[in-house]
Amino acid sequence: MNIFLVPVDRTRYELYCEPNDADHPPGAVTGKMLRRAREVLAEEQEARRDRRRVGAAGADEGWTARMRAALTRGLAAWLSQHRLLWHMRHVREGVLVHAEDLDAEQALAIARGRLQRQSDHHRFWMVIDGLATAVFGPLFFFVPGPNLISWYFAAKTAGHWLSFRGARRGVSRVEWSARVSPVLDEVREALALPAGDRRPRLRALSRELHLEHLATFVERRTQA
Repeated sequence: MNIFLVPVDRTRYELYCEPNDADHPPGAVTGKMLRRAREVLAEEQEARRDRRRVGAAGADEGWTARMRAALTRGLAAWLSQHRLLWHMRHVREGVLVHAEDLDAEQALAIARGRLQRQSDHHRFWMVIDGLATAVFGPLFFFVPGPNLISWYFAAKTAGHWLSFRGARRGVSRVEWSARVSPVLDEVREALALPAGDRRPRLRALSRELHLEHLATFVERRTQA
């Protein structure tokens, strides 16, 4: 599995890859919960499209509709951001692809540091969102349609658990090797370009690395 240590400014790096799927084991409770969350999101999006087609959107424009729309967007984005760590739960050997201005030892130390921080982060928020699932979800059982509030916190709890396991495995269990990619040095150089020139350049570099969404990922991280 190739994992890229992507520069997002002059001194900061983020881990990135594009696995085909989060690869949840069929029997895992957390995997089933996340798949059900995706189904709920798809149902909500289809319902919104149906309301627009029949001109009924105006009947559901209150705070519940706005809240459900915001949760749908937020949860869909959140699910897509954590696929790397979810996938890493089953990785035995990883290739860290890094820029030329880092040697292998430096790159691996940065990657392990990022994974350790992710492990600590997800362990903390797994507890917080688990409590929110138990407390706030049942309070909104009366909201029409799928209980997105309950699924929001439940899916995030499951997602944090999977991410914690993936990050912890990346720190202590994955057998790492390193490989240099000069293209990643060009990604760093592209960050200094004006906004109008930066995105086309990042898109070109994404194609060169065969990473479809890298340009969007880098731009989001530079704005964080």
